[in-house]
Amino acid sequence: MKRLTQTDSFRTLSSKESTVSQIRKATDELIEKVIELCDSEIDDTSLFRIMSYTRFILQRVQKKSRNRAFDPILFN
Repeated sequence: MKRLTQTDSFRTLSSKESTVSQIRKATDELIEKVIELCDSEIDDTSLFRIMSYTRFILQRVQKKSRNRAFDPILFN
């Protein structure tokens, strides 16, 4: 279940010290890992659990990041 959240790219996204370029690269890498997982996972129930858990953790990271200053560079 924690397969995606234990990757280097996820750790980079979760880190307060990550730069904008590191976040962009980590986002691209995580998306690639999600695509690979969706293409390779045979068990739909397992895939659902992995994706749901990852979504839950990403939402927690997002809430924490809202406490930091808004950086419009991330969205350009």
